[in-house]
Amino acid sequence: MSWYTFWKPKPKETKHIVIDMMKDDVDPSELTIENAYKTRWIWYHTILAIGIFFTNIVLIAIFLLLAIKL
Repeated sequence: MSWYTFWKPKPKETKHIVIDMMKDDVDPSELTIENAYKTRWIWYHTILAIGIFFTNIVLIAIFLLLAIKL
């Protein structure tokens, strides 16, 4: 047996913190600058993602056409 078995430090008590993930969500019926910014941010990135998706499809089509002709 070693001294560590007798003098083992007690485990520290930990507190569990509850985080409310929905706290920052905004009510769509309220019209504020923050709500407008968040809504525009979502729409901007949605449109951007759709544009990138279609651009990738066009690039893959070009790649396939070049691969078949060469």
